[in-house]
Amino acid sequence: MITIPAETAPIQRAHEAAFIRLFTGHKMPRPLCICRIDHPEYLDCNPTELDSWLKAAAVAVQERIDLAAHRRSFHPLLLEFWPLGVHFVDAVFGARVYKVDGNFWSDQLPCGLSDLAPVDVESSPLVRWAMDSMEKALAALPEAVSITTPVFSSPLNIALNLFNDRCLTGIISPGRAERRGLEIITNVIASLHRHVRRRFTKRVRFYASSSRWAPDGFGHICGCSTQLVGPQQYAREIAPLDESILNVYPEGGTIHLCGRHTQHIPCWRQMQYLRGVQLNNDAADDFEIYFKNLRDDQVIYITPTANMPVDRILAISGGQRVVLQARLES
Repeated sequence: MITIPAETAPIQRAHEAAFIRLFTGHKMPRPLCICRIDHPEYLDCNPTELDSWLKAAAVAVQERIDLAAHRRSFHPLLLEFWPLGVHFVDAVFGARVYKVDGNFWSDQLPCGLSDLAPVDVESSPLVRWAMDSMEKALAALPEAVSITTPVFSSPLNIALNLFNDRCLTGIISPGRAERRGLEIITNVIASLHRHVRRRFTKRVRFYASSSRWAPDGFGHICGCSTQLVGPQQYAREIAPLDESILNVYPEGGTIHLCGRHTQHIPCWRQMQYLRGVQLNNDAADDFEIYFKNLRDDQVIYITPTANMPVDRILAISGGQRVVLQARLES
C-alpha cells in the first residue's frame, strides 16, 4: 500500500531524536521544522468509507513519499484518522453529526449542560468501531507508518459543540449541576485517551501529529474556544479540566490555539503538565508574547503568518524552544 525507500527510516529517526532533545531541554543548534504530508483525513463511520479513506490517504502519502526523507524539515510518516472531523466526541454523546460540502457539523443536544448523562466509552458502538478501524488500518500499513486517534478535542470545545452559547452562560457562574456536566465531558475525553493507550502500545499518536508531532508519552488538547472566556473563568473552571486530560500522559502535553488567547498565559505558565502550545492564525501573531511569558521548558509550535514570518520568529526566539510548522530547505 505504501512503499518506503530504505534511506527514509534513519532520517525519520533522526528527526524524532531531535524532538526528544528539544523536549528534554537541550539547546538546539537550529530550530526544528515540521510539515505534514498532505492526505485525506475526514471520513464517515462505516466500513465502505474506511476502506476508501485508507486507500486515498495511502495513495496521497505514496505520491509524496520523498518528503519523508527531507533532512531539514520533519514530515512524519503517519495518517490522520479523523472520523466525523472535529465532532467525534459530539457523536459519542449522541449528537447528530452530518456532512455538508465535505465538512462535518453537529446539532446541539436538546438537554442542557446540567442534564448531561455520563457515557460508558468502552461500550460505545462508535468508539468500538473507531478502535477496530484503527487496528485494521495499522494491519494494512507498513510498520514504519503510524496513524492518529480521532479528534478528542477538549472539554470547553465539546461543551460548545453540544450546547452552544447555553454552555457559556453556565460557565460564567456555574452551579453544581453545570460543573458536573463539564466533568462528565472531561471524563469521557480522558477515558478515550486512556482507552487508546491501553489498546495500542505503539504506532498510534495523538490527532494532528502530522504537524504537531511530540515524543512518546505526550498528549494534546484543543484550546480554540478559550478565547471566549475570561482569565478568571478559565483558571477557575476550565484549566483544571484541561490539565486532568494532559495528566493522562506521563509527560503531559500541548494545547492548540488559533485565536486571541494571551489572557490565559499566566494560567498556562502555572500548569505543570502543559509542556507547550501550538499557534496558528491570530495566535501566531502573538508569538512574542507567548515566548516571553511562558516557562522556559514550554515549547512553542508556530505556523508563520504575514505578521509573524519566519525571520521575525527566529529574531525573537533565537531558534530556541520553537518548532516551525513550515518546510525549510536550509
